[in-house]
Amino acid sequence: MHRSLNYCLVLAALAGLTGCGTEYSPNTYASGAAQQAQKVEAGIVIGFREVLISANGTVGAVTGGAAGGVLGSQVGGSNMDQALGGVIGTAVGSIVGSTIEHVTGDTKGWEYVVKKRNGDLISVTQTEPKPLALAQKVLVISSNAQARIIPDYSTDIPIEKTEAEQAAAEKERLTQDKLRADAEKAKFDAAKAKADFERALADADRAKAEAAKAKADAEKAAMPAPTPMTVPAPAPTDAPAPDKPQDSQE
Repeated sequence: MHRSLNYCLVLAALAGLTGCGTEYSPNTYASGAAQQAQKVEAGIVIGFREVLISANGTVGAVTGGAAGGVLGSQVGGSNMDQALGGVIGTAVGSIVGSTIEHVTGDTKGWEYVVKKRNGDLISVTQTEPKPLALAQKVLVISSNAQARIIPDYSTDIPIEKTEAEQAAAEKERLTQDKLRADAEKAKFDAAKAKADFERALADADRAKAEAAKAKADAEKAAMPAPTPMTVPAPAPTDAPAPDKPQDSQE
């Protein structure tokens, strides 16, 4: 009766220990994570799905094994019986502890895919009553291998710059303005040079055409004029016959 009571008490303590599993809520911080600087990046939720977060069973197995070993060692009889009882109790306790931890520690959660401002994608799994909505603006808070996402509650507040920072910013602005002006001037000069080149090509083509025309005119003017051909006029056919000379016998 005494051993049964002890066994029940140990199982109750085991259930209490394994029930205090890891918390996966984004609103819960471990004591070691408090007052620790963490990296914060803005992003947007582009997808999510429901998943099952399984307890690893380590705490329950260790705790159950220890409890089982203690109870098993209380088996009566010889030292050998007590040793065997401790070994068997440890094995059974490990199985029971791991089972209790899974029953009490396994939970449902949400796996989110977040797109950061630089285009990178990151996946974070955590538990909460209902999932964050698609296109929800969020903050990714990460430290080493752990991360959590929460709705973006930040406000962009401009920070006043010192005089040196303002002077440096003004100098940078003037430098950028000059670079832009130089680029615009170079672009204008390039366009002007192109127009001048195209106009020179057109003038050259026109001069070439005028030279060809002048050459043709000169060659035409240098050619001799053709000699006209004269054709004799035909003799008239109806002219009176010439008078015959008379004899001078008279």
